Amino acid sequence: AARFSDLTPDVPTPVVIAVTVEDGWHRGRQPRVVFLTATGAGGVRALSATCTHLGCRVAWNQTADRFECPCHKGAYDRAGRVVSGPPPAPLPPVAARVDLAADEIHVEV
Repeated sequence: AARFSDLTPDVPTPVVIAVTVEDGWHRGRQPRVVFLTATGAGGVRALSATCTHLGCRVAWNQTADRFECPCHKGAYDRAGRVVSGPPPAPLPPVAARVDLAADEIHVEV
């Protein structure tokens, strides 16, 4: 999904990944956005960028120190927990692993 060295510690970074989807006879790839945040000791937190209210894409607001949904003013803290607005649930975590030797972050969606 990304190189670990490209992340700024404690700053959520949006990354576009391609996900294989199947629908009946059709198979294709769709883009998905996840936020990767480098944590201490070579760790990473990965969160879906899809708002749990109606599926809009959230953005990181550095000034407010939170994720914000432009559609209905939902907001999440840096851990993905709801802090205001209509979202019924936190941002879903995404399974991620860091390979420091290869400077790679792998996500599973």
